[in-house]
Amino acid sequence: MDPQSAMHNGTGIFEQLKLQVGDRLQIELPTPKHDQRYFTSLVGYVSGLSILVRNPVINGFSLPMRDNEQLVVRGFSGLETFSFETSVERVCLSPFPYLHLVYPHTIRTVPVRNEVRVKTSIPVRINIGQGGTTIQASISNMSSGGILIDSAEELGNAHDEIGVSFHITVQPNNYEAQIETQAIIQNASILSNPEGGIQFQYGVKLLNLHSSQAILLQNLIYQALLENHHNIA
Repeated sequence: MDPQSAMHNGTGIFEQLKLQVGDRLQIELPTPKHDQRYFTSLVGYVSGLSILVRNPVINGFSLPMRDNEQLVVRGFSGLETFSFETSVERVCLSPFPYLHLVYPHTIRTVPVRNEVRVKTSIPVRINIGQGGTTIQASISNMSSGGILIDSAEELGNAHDEIGVSFHITVQPNNYEAQIETQAIIQNASILSNPEGGIQFQYGVKLLNLHSSQAILLQNLIYQALLENHHNIA
């Protein structure tokens, strides 16, 4: 178990997460047939009895589910990720497809930092100067307001402004977005490359993000946390 994780027990453990109706959750079906993860949202709960979530929709169709099917629920609440094991108590189709889940006996939580950074591997295009050099590099981790860039070429020095452009895919519907904005180099370092030679690494602050871009980046970070809390950089 992660040394920072905690196990919570008791009849009121789910409401202690302080989730709201509509909050996004992820369900994992640990079976040979459904070894995948799907996004859903909270409909409601009855303390100590049941948790209601929407049935995940895949390509316009509700995911086939069965009563008593075992699953793992993961989510993000405030400054911690959480997960718990449960099972489907009842599959309901009216007035919309949703699931009654067995109320958990135990919930595991893992704290995250205020400005959490998650590991990534995203190609990024760097523009240096007006109409100047374009360099291809990689984003190795990111927060909602900054990125860490690994580059085989030098990009500049601390306080230099550069342009960055990168593509992200956000769940639950594989929404694709292009993030293109100005950024400022906050720190720079030179690392040894395992394959020989050197590699440049830059901590970069993203400037003038539109609110929609900031929300997409935050969703991408939540997505990484839901998939695995070990993605924290």
